[in-house]
Formats: sequence, C-alpha cells, structure tokens
Amino acid sequence: MGAHGGVTVSGGRRAVTSRVNGDDTLCVEWPEPDDGEIILRHAETGEERAAAGLSGLRPGIWLASHRGEPLATDDPGFSLDGLLAYAGTPRDREVKAFRTSAGTLALAVREVGPYVEVTGVVSDDGVIEIRGLIAYGEPIEGPATLVAVPRKGTRPVSGPATFAGRRFEGGVRIAHMAEGQTRRRVFWDLHAEACGVRLPLATRLDDVTDKKTKVRFPAQYVDRIRVRPYYTETDGLAVALTVEEESS
Repeated sequence: MGAHGGVTVSGGRRAVTSRVNGDDTLCVEWPEPDDGEIILRHAETGEERAAAGLSGLRPGIWLASHRGEPLATDDPGFSLDGLLAYAGTPRDREVKAFRTSAGTLALAVREVGPYVEVTGVVSDDGVIEIRGLIAYGEPIEGPATLVAVPRKGTRPVSGPATFAGRRFEGGVRIAHMAEGQTRRRVFWDLHAEACGVRLPLATRLDDVTDKKTKVRFPAQYVDRIRVRPYYTETDGLAVALTVEEESS
C-alpha cells in the first residue's frame, strides 16, 4: 500500500512494531516507555478518533499521529501468519496496519465476508486440487464439494471436498468442465460448498499484487481444450477453458 494524505516523517517518535491484534486493538511497541495518545485521522473525511479502540472505524485509510506528528514506524505491517490468524475470527470488517511509502503508520479498514483463502493449487493429472483456510467465517466440519460455476450457462460441476475446522481441501476433474464446450473460451469461478452455503475461493492475505498477470499456473488439456487456473482482478481463483486453434 502506498502513502496517503501526503504526510512525511518530521522528527516524531518512531514505533518499533505496530500491529492490529485479533480483538481489533492497535498494539504499538516503542523503543522506550511512552504513554502518549495515538490519534487516527480518516484520510478522506478528516474525522479523528483515539486509537484506544478500533471498533466502529469507517472503511477507508486512517493516518496515525503521536503528539501532533505523523507516527513513524519500522514495521511494514506484513506477517502472513499473523494475517491468517486474524482472518480466523469471524468478522465483517477488517482492520489492517501498514507502513506508508513515507514510513508512517496507517490503518486500512474494509468490509469483508467469509471466503476460503487459497493456500495451495495443484493442476495436474486431469484434476485441479485446492487447499485453503476459511477466512472471516465460522469453522465447518465434514464433507463438502468444490464447485466450478461457469459465468455463462447454468451447468456447474463439482468434485469431492472436506472441511476440517478452518481447513479446506477439494478437487474437480477438468474433463467434467470441458464436456460439451462449444464456445471458444469459457470462464469458471470456484467455490467451496457445505450445508447449502458457497464460499468463494481467493488469495487476498499475502503481499502479492496484480496476481492476474504475475501468477501463472500450469495448463492441462482435454483434447484441444486448454485448461488453466488463474487469478481474477479481485484475486479470486478461477479457471479458463480455451479451445486452441488447429495448427496448419
């Protein structure tokens, strides 16, 4: 995330670490004791709030200051283990600390809903296999399905899957997706389904930006149909099936 609000560091106190804990409290570690209050200012509206409690913060970017100065921080704010643990609590709002390009502390607040955070994809041997963790939702136990839904058409296909608490594993055979394809290209979105509830599959907690162009999975083939998983512009996991032209 880049800098917001045009702030620069100008000799204020510097925090060693600055993280949002699972109970939505801001935890700041100073190089020496300090009892000064941290103030948050919404970058768009100018609204100010004390950082003692983060409940009720409106979505957007909040800039942190300490004793009237932008709060510098040495902490980039990224810990995949920490973010996975934070996402393990059911919630409808995410508060994430990050360091701006100016080296100051800011919080990003956004609304969230339950989904499966994808941690592994294997595309091989006629199957697409997925591993992941439930993010922001309740744990689930028992059998499930991995559902592939075409963006055009009404014939979803599915494969066996399981939930074990937060953990999800499932797979779908690509031949079932390619069967009867008549259009040159068909896109499928992937979901985990259990007890009548579908959770989208996505990878949003890492620090990889622009996954759609940076992450490429190996392709498989069903006759002349190339099958390749890919990330959408919103980091959702999808599959593209493309009928390749015959070589002359």
